[in-house]
Amino acid sequence: MLLTQLFRSFDLSLKTDLVMLKSHCCSSWSYVCNAFFFLIAWAIFPLENKLYKKIFRNRAFYFPQINFHSLHPLDAFRILIQLGFLCLFVITKDKFSQRKAKGQPGTLSQFVRYVRVNIGREIRNLSETLSKLLLSDSSAAAEKGKNSAEEPPAHKMSWVRKTVIGILLSVGLVLYFLCITQPFSLEEQIIFLSILWVSALLLFQAQTRLTLLMLIVISVIVSSRYIWWRYTETINPNSFMSVIFSWMLILAETYAFIVMLLGYFQVCWALDRKPTSMPKDSSLWPHVDIFIPTYNEPLDVVKPTVYACLTMDWPKEKLHVHVLDDGSRPEFEEFSNSVGAGYIKREKHNHAKAGNINHALTKTSGEFITIFDCDHVPVRSFLKKTMGWFFKDKNIALIQTPHHFYSQDPFEKNLHLSDHVPNENSLFHDFIQKGNDTWNATMFCGSCAIMRRKALEEVGGIAVETVTEDAHTSLKLNRKGWSSAFLSTPLSAGLSTETLAAHIGQRIRWARGMIQIFRLDNPLFGKGLTIPQRLCFLNAMIHFLHGLPRIIFLLAPLPFLFANIYVIYASAIAIFVYLVPHMVHSTMTTYVIHKGYRFPFVSAIYETILSWYIFVPTLVAIFAPHKGKFNVTAKGGIIDKAYVDWSVAKPYLYLLILNLAGLCFGLYKMIGASQYQVLMLAINIGWILYNLIILFASIAVCVESVQQRKFPRVAAMQKVTVELSDGHKVKAVLAAFSQKDCQLVFKIPSAIPNFKLGESVKLIFGEGKTVHEFNCTVSAIFSAGVIDLEVHQETFQKEKEYTACTFGVPELWINKQAKIKGFGMLDGFMALLRMARQGVEAFVHYTPPSSSWLFYITVGSLKWIISFIPRVPKLRSQSKQTVFAS
Repeated sequence: MLLTQLFRSFDLSLKTDLVMLKSHCCSSWSYVCNAFFFLIAWAIFPLENKLYKKIFRNRAFYFPQINFHSLHPLDAFRILIQLGFLCLFVITKDKFSQRKAKGQPGTLSQFVRYVRVNIGREIRNLSETLSKLLLSDSSAAAEKGKNSAEEPPAHKMSWVRKTVIGILLSVGLVLYFLCITQPFSLEEQIIFLSILWVSALLLFQAQTRLTLLMLIVISVIVSSRYIWWRYTETINPNSFMSVIFSWMLILAETYAFIVMLLGYFQVCWALDRKPTSMPKDSSLWPHVDIFIPTYNEPLDVVKPTVYACLTMDWPKEKLHVHVLDDGSRPEFEEFSNSVGAGYIKREKHNHAKAGNINHALTKTSGEFITIFDCDHVPVRSFLKKTMGWFFKDKNIALIQTPHHFYSQDPFEKNLHLSDHVPNENSLFHDFIQKGNDTWNATMFCGSCAIMRRKALEEVGGIAVETVTEDAHTSLKLNRKGWSSAFLSTPLSAGLSTETLAAHIGQRIRWARGMIQIFRLDNPLFGKGLTIPQRLCFLNAMIHFLHGLPRIIFLLAPLPFLFANIYVIYASAIAIFVYLVPHMVHSTMTTYVIHKGYRFPFVSAIYETILSWYIFVPTLVAIFAPHKGKFNVTAKGGIIDKAYVDWSVAKPYLYLLILNLAGLCFGLYKMIGASQYQVLMLAINIGWILYNLIILFASIAVCVESVQQRKFPRVAAMQKVTVELSDGHKVKAVLAAFSQKDCQLVFKIPSAIPNFKLGESVKLIFGEGKTVHEFNCTVSAIFSAGVIDLEVHQETFQKEKEYTACTFGVPELWINKQAKIKGFGMLDGFMALLRMARQGVEAFVHYTPPSSSWLFYITVGSLKWIISFIPRVPKLRSQSKQTVFAS
């Protein structure tokens, strides 16, 4: 009776809201829960306020994780969490400025954001001023080299500068040692870390070179204190197994710490070298031999590279293109002779690619050697953009350009990543090489590079002692006193590996070869290298030892959960105080350094995928460096249907089962555990959950996606003309192309012709005197003025012209690189969760029904947990939803 009277007192709009709410709940239980929270909100908050009504009208934008057509029982909690997230983080300074201009009070979060951004701006201005005052000659030259074609930093310093730097480094090392070894109580450690954390947050806002160096210093101090604490206070002496597991983890952490330090040093002041001008008199330009090594690749893969090299902007009498056929195939010889390229084969096929190139050196005489893998297609201006540095600096022996790929690698393809996401290769080929260039330690990558013949012959040609002949050759050149350079402009692109198995095989060869160099020609020893060069090469080599440490990190929580073995012998509070700051500072600093070159958090997936497979080859290479052979990476294939590569996924499946068992056992042990045990269990369970996310995401990579195109398409934006059969010409835009076909977009609706399938048209590139025409057939018609054309290339000459008009466009790969964005840490973490969910769903789909029930439970639980995580609203088209209240 009382409830009836209460409802009678409600106004009409509230009754209407409750009625509409019921129609949008998935069940009666959902209606009861949501109605209860709605009544509480109605009693506390003025929902009739314009602000709340505006939020409600745009609820699909502000609450993207909630389906308002079918509300679930706990959606009220999700709304509350999302509201808090929006208030605290998704606020712009513009809103605060607008409210301030109107004389309205801003919210606390708006004020904090406003102050933080302004402090960051002031720190940025101050750091730029200090940089100008403190830059040495070499650093100033580095700054010049970033924005112009000036020479890079000098690598020789006067004895006075060396003395001053030595004194400063000595004082700095003493202070550093005192800082990391000073014993603190937990309270003092918290105060110390709080000061560093506030400083790091302020420096994070500025993000200049000087503030980056300061962030690196803070990160090194925090991580060093953690490592010192681990060695001095956390080794478990209680049992033999405890000692074993403790030392395994601490050695893995030490390895990660050393790699972190070397990585910081390598890129702390990256040099962004740009092309420099060539002499105007082309008679001074040298003869260049272009080598295209091939072994068993299809001719269709090799053709675009040969055509692109033949059409380079270089005096034809000084351009010598050679196909180095280690497979001795008659069709390759016939093709080379037909298109005007040289053809070189050899009787003995020793030393694989290195031997093939060294044999070609004896058959040619050009002053410079340019090497392209047979699937790497250069732009027409490649030589003009690169050769200027050889005129600028007579001591340069090697100029390396970035490796870019016009097809998606297995990570991009299987995880369905967009072109805006930096791929796995971007970090090294687009950024770390810039750091190497700063220290005169640019590494030859086997392709897309030019070398001075004199220097190459001085070191005995391409190195043959290891299977990574490229990196070893650059090391030898540096030992002989020759300089190397990295030109950051992308001037070529190639094919990625199609399958994860092929990708892993390629990385196994790289890993084995780098460890072979470490054993046979260790950069730490021997003559000819500077200290920075030794450290850069060392980092490149020991990076491939991450296999065992990564496996240890994936298994580290299990000893405590299964057998109460403390791998970190300390209290839960101490672990939290030391470990968490170490992880947070290193992650934040790495994010600032790698922004735009690596997707946040995804590096853990790369390392996990490779860890199991490179562990044994690198271990063998350490003890038997002469073992192993060169394997050619297969490219140019297709994948008819999606499938799980179970042979590759098997190690991750075993690790996944172990971690799931540890999670279940840990949750069971929490029942009735003491407060201390609960804290320790919570830390290890959190560790397990992170491992599970990484492992499920790794499983997602093992699901090979369909790739039906033998010739991958490249996105473009080039103006072309289409000539119809009646002679009428229509302007269009080349949106994408491959070796055999292309896609056109017609921008003006009124000018779109009525195409028919199979209709013959002409595709015209260029205007005026420079015009190239190709006969085409309409192969597909889409809505909105989009069609596909099959391009007929009847002769070798037509194939060459088509390659020059498409793959050879000078700005093509630069424009593609410009599309890559820098993503935030929250974007990276949310993407990581989506990848994990994708991995779980893939297992549910591909696992036999008899054993898939576990994955159904797992994916349901994972989805349920993820649904409570707040989301950043995206500017996207909102789906029209029926509202339950107006």
